[in-house]
Amino acid sequence: MAYLSNNLANNDLKKLKNLTLIQWLFKLIKILLTLFTIFIIFTVLATTIVVYNSGDPEFQYEFNDHWVNNVSQINSVRVAKEISPRNVTEIVTAITNTSGPISIGGGRYSQGGQIAYPDSLHIDMRKFNKVLAFDKTKKTITVQTGIRWRDIQEYIDPYNLSLKIMQTYSNFTVGGSLSVNVHGRYVGEGPLVNSVKQITLVLANGEVITASPTINPELFYGAIGGYGGIGVIVEAQLQLVDNVKVERTDIVMPVSEYKNFFLKYISPNPDAVFTNADIYPPNYQIARSVTWYESDKKLTQQARLIPRDEKYVWSPRIIDWISDISIGYWVRQYIIDPIIYISNPVEWRNYEASYDVRELEPKDRTESTYVLREYFVPVDQFDAFVPKMRDIFKKYKANIINVSIRHAGQDPGTLLAWAKTDVFAFVVYYKQGTSREEQLIVKQWSRKMNNAAIALGGSYYLPYQIFETREQFVAAYPNAQKYFNLKKRFDPNYRFRNQLWAKLYSEADNNFDKDKIAQYFRGEEQTFLTIPEWYLVFNPQEYSDYLQSGKAPSNFPFWQSINEYWKLYDRSINLTKNHYPPNKEYQTMLQVIGISTTIEYMYKGTYEKSVGRLTWWLADSQATPEDKLISQAQTAYSNLIYNEAWYKFNFMPWVKKVWQEDFFGTHFVRKLERKLFFTFEFGLKAIYAQIIGYAAQSSYETSDGLIYMSALGNSNTKFDPEIKVIYKNKERYLLGVPRWGKFTEKMPELVKTGLALDDISGNTRLAASFLGEDNNIKLSYSHSLFSSNLVSNPKQKRIYVYMPVNQLQKAIDELNSHGFELEHLYDY
Repeated sequence: MAYLSNNLANNDLKKLKNLTLIQWLFKLIKILLTLFTIFIIFTVLATTIVVYNSGDPEFQYEFNDHWVNNVSQINSVRVAKEISPRNVTEIVTAITNTSGPISIGGGRYSQGGQIAYPDSLHIDMRKFNKVLAFDKTKKTITVQTGIRWRDIQEYIDPYNLSLKIMQTYSNFTVGGSLSVNVHGRYVGEGPLVNSVKQITLVLANGEVITASPTINPELFYGAIGGYGGIGVIVEAQLQLVDNVKVERTDIVMPVSEYKNFFLKYISPNPDAVFTNADIYPPNYQIARSVTWYESDKKLTQQARLIPRDEKYVWSPRIIDWISDISIGYWVRQYIIDPIIYISNPVEWRNYEASYDVRELEPKDRTESTYVLREYFVPVDQFDAFVPKMRDIFKKYKANIINVSIRHAGQDPGTLLAWAKTDVFAFVVYYKQGTSREEQLIVKQWSRKMNNAAIALGGSYYLPYQIFETREQFVAAYPNAQKYFNLKKRFDPNYRFRNQLWAKLYSEADNNFDKDKIAQYFRGEEQTFLTIPEWYLVFNPQEYSDYLQSGKAPSNFPFWQSINEYWKLYDRSINLTKNHYPPNKEYQTMLQVIGISTTIEYMYKGTYEKSVGRLTWWLADSQATPEDKLISQAQTAYSNLIYNEAWYKFNFMPWVKKVWQEDFFGTHFVRKLERKLFFTFEFGLKAIYAQIIGYAAQSSYETSDGLIYMSALGNSNTKFDPEIKVIYKNKERYLLGVPRWGKFTEKMPELVKTGLALDDISGNTRLAASFLGEDNNIKLSYSHSLFSSNLVSNPKQKRIYVYMPVNQLQKAIDELNSHGFELEHLYDY
């Protein structure tokens, strides 16, 4: 019995001990989790405070360049000079006194860069706006082409005359409308060319010439719808018609019934003046047909034109609301539009034709913008196109606000005719983000829509974002080569240019189709955004050089390095925010690497200033073998990241090496501390590198390692073996140059061969940094952005500049002459 009692007592004691051990383990885990949580919270708070108090948020920089943008605010183009002529002589003088590229702009409602070209002489036609002649009897008016349709309406309305054809909105200039050969809602009228009696052109040689369907018809049918490629259209004689009263009617129907309804009830009716049908997103099954018929009923709207000072308060807000809230589509279709169309107003034709685009203009276009695309299909292909369109919009989740159906008669013969037969036009009004990522999404569905229209014998319209391929352009515009032949004949030196012809004109780059190279085009903003990224290459190099010189690691300015990174971040963001689309993906990446570097340098700097400084002092300020090996490791790391991603560095072999050093020896405390510190630092980086490397492979497109460029050079030019000649046509080259560090290494030698660069990655500007001492220098071939001192050597300055790519050699030579050495050319 006693034995049994003792046994039970021993078992209870063991249980109690085990329970105590488990409790202690839970307490230890709890303590560790608490400490880890405190560490995380402290790190977040400390990092937030450090980042908040770092950088240069007040930095401001204005490019002293001339920028031309359009209504979408996503196609800003830097031009060399702008002029605003008021008479033909000024235009002729500007052309004959220059020899470079010329671009022409009007109301700036084309949305893909069709009005401008980099480094061109830009002719802003908006002050070229006089009425030159008017004949009430013949119902004709002759105008300078910078005049807006609204100005003509005000001139002719007192005579009870109206424009025969124009866009729905009256803000556009006549010259811009002629250049894209617009159409409107006019029943049976078709493209604008049908209302033009004659035009006057200024050609590339300065000659002023008249063109009409019977006088110089090739120029007439080439310039109208020719997007400024043939010459400057300076005058136009337009056919007018009577201003009449019109009454609105509307009917809602399935989209599938619209074609037959139009052909039966609208097209044959001689009283039909305006017509369109709006297809309701997001299902694209229902359409509201709206037609204005000539009427003798009493006016319900007494005004003859929409007042210029009309306040558009609600319409932009409603459009914003519809596009931002899913229920907005339903509310528009079943509440807003039924209220709008509850009556049948009677008004003047001119009133209905005087819409102002301000009724559509959003409060801000910074984060998102409203834009158009348009597709034309033969009348008999209407029912085949609609389901294709519906499927594409749904697949890509396009934020379509409205699809307006118009009818247009066959074009009479313009070389770039979009109406090769009678067509239905599908005018797509949509909302998109302004970022590069959003533009790529729109590019995808736009090309699908192009293909859908082309497959049915139709075409797409050219005044919008230039996403088409050359194959699509040629298929949609089969007379394109005739147009190019005409352009080459009258503009042999390719002076009249814009972004459209830079991509599509066969003589622009000797048939190099850059769009076929997936990684050819890169956003120009990235030459600035890569500046802070590359600082995380140069700063480790600076740290490596610092250690190689035998200086104490504890004295390296880690905190100043943090501040310098965020200064460069703030400055690069400021440089790109006004003239380039937001590159959110790249900015996010810069924030992530900036925060991780801040955390690393914050703790490393604190450690080196305390424990590291103490062990350095105990070692009599002498570098141990571990110090020297760590210096070598930092040098190897900084050398690799010049041409490779940092996470590709092999950290662990260096950790192994540091432990292979004699464990005991002189300055044992410093040796042991360096071993432990280095193991912890490189061990963490090795783990982090694995994570980042996996994420990068999963998230980003694999780079082919090349930056592409087009250039003009000697046909016998010999290139470095690492430079790839992608295409060659006589003296014209398309080249691939290694990216990253080798780009800086190869480019100065490349331009010394005499090669004249047209663009790099589709861009005309490139940022660079130089190292020297005096930044108070005047530059002729580059533009100073800002400068800063090296954190470890305040006597040496790093200056940042940007330069035209075609001035690369001269810019480098000029800075070299002032004692500055090229540090880096920032690719994209």
